[in-house]
Amino acid sequence: MPLKTKPQGQFVVLIHNDNNAIRSLLKHRRQAIVLEKENNEILTLIKTTQFDLILLDSPINSSELLTLIKSVDCINNTTPVIALIDPTEDIQKKTIFAMGFNDYVINPITEEQLNAVIDLWLIPASALDYIQIILGKTINNRRLALTIFNKLFEEIPLQISGIKDALENKQYALAKEITHKLNGSASFCELTDIQKPANALESCLLNKNYEAINWHFLMLQQCTLNLTSHQNAILANLSNNPDQ
Repeated sequence: MPLKTKPQGQFVVLIHNDNNAIRSLLKHRRQAIVLEKENNEILTLIKTTQFDLILLDSPINSSELLTLIKSVDCINNTTPVIALIDPTEDIQKKTIFAMGFNDYVINPITEEQLNAVIDLWLIPASALDYIQIILGKTINNRRLALTIFNKLFEEIPLQISGIKDALENKQYALAKEITHKLNGSASFCELTDIQKPANALESCLLNKNYEAINWHFLMLQQCTLNLTSHQNAILANLSNNPDQ
């Protein structure tokens, strides 16, 4: 069965629960929710679809699912897993974390609790998106991925600053040269969200379409900020257990 990677920039949550009211809790948010009760269906989803966050009903009954998620060859082995605990369950907090869960919430989950859990893991998940892209490029070589990210975080701010200065001084040839280098790095690393505006800006400069350059530069600047804002989280993740 083919693996399904989620679209970049989309936060996808898998909830193992039979409470249909959960769907209405996030109607006003942009996150995609997958709600499923049956264990067999959950097993299939975990094996074939990449999620940003997984909530499992009852930690004791979900031990098989958690073992699968945390296995090395599972597409979700870095996905945070939250336990949904029935208030009648006799289980201690330390036991939940010892089992491998990242956090827990008492059932029935409220809108406030679910939103808080998602907000807590939203930024780390964005960082993991970039990590997975580079790990895919390096065939899961974490040391090489760390080297690439260090180089990107060193070069990109300087390149953006250089492009900005060149555009302000109408040095379009210089701006095109720097944009081409940034575009090349984004293309090599398969960072398509940066590559697209870099392509657009480089094309405008090449075709002397100077009226559109400011807009495309602002888009490129924002997309690079989306990456560099996660610098600490990305480097910390790759620096821990670099041989894995």
